[in-house]
Amino acid sequence: MNSIPAFPEFIKVDFNLLNEVETALEAFPPTVSSITLGNIFCYRNETDLKATRVFGNIVFLGFYKGIHFFTQPLGNNRIEETFFACLKYLKETTGGGRLNNIPGEMAEPLRKDGRLFIFPDRSSFDYVYSTAELADLPGEKFHDKKNLVNQFNKRHIHEYRSLDKGLISQCLDLEEEWCKLRNCLEDISTAAENTCIYELLTHFDELKLFGGAIIVDGKIQAFTILQKMNADTAVTHIEKANTEFKGIYQAINNYAAIKELKAYAFVNREEDLGHAGLRKAKLSYNPVRLEEKYHIELA
Repeated sequence: MNSIPAFPEFIKVDFNLLNEVETALEAFPPTVSSITLGNIFCYRNETDLKATRVFGNIVFLGFYKGIHFFTQPLGNNRIEETFFACLKYLKETTGGGRLNNIPGEMAEPLRKDGRLFIFPDRSSFDYVYSTAELADLPGEKFHDKKNLVNQFNKRHIHEYRSLDKGLISQCLDLEEEWCKLRNCLEDISTAAENTCIYELLTHFDELKLFGGAIIVDGKIQAFTILQKMNADTAVTHIEKANTEFKGIYQAINNYAAIKELKAYAFVNREEDLGHAGLRKAKLSYNPVRLEEKYHIELA
């Protein structure tokens, strides 16, 4: 029995909907990180996320940074009509709003529709990498990364372990330290990420997450949280490290590719949010492609 009601009724997203949403994602695997199981549930409160079914497709209604939005549909039934129903609802109830982070393959068929304004959001494009390259760090283009990994390995006696329940509390401690050091709660984006990390770690098994940690002198100094996205791609939801250890971010990235991602040809490391430093860092790892995302509004 479905708990998610038919449009225009909504239900607040919480873990009582987990199985229903997971089933939909298994039937219609995502190509962008915005609609993965982890991101739906870890940001559900920050975005006031609600769910409904439009023509049988699950869609989510949210509000973030002053914008009312619907997500892409989970389903393949009457997609164009679903989009227009959502946009009409937003216009009638909020005076505006948009469809958020729609993958290119969904937006493309609508490009010539004069009733719509479709525009790319470069800050939301996902960076997709070859897991083999992140594991091997081959050639000149990865020379600097490999050097940093080697420096970390030589300077610090450490242990890598796959994440399990026994390591969760230490990961939470590292995030708390990271957050305090950077006053993360004073910024809406980093505060939302902090909440997301807590949700992912405290619901690690329920969300079918996996990952790893680097331990130095008995204490976790870096961790990564991963999730299956589709048949050939995993997603890196979170990567955190103590930057007092030079090369530790490069090391946890490399370990994840070697130890955790063998079953996947690609890893999606999400977007750069328009931050210049983050964009530079993500580009420096030589993505094989960017997954484009579009926002759609009524013209």
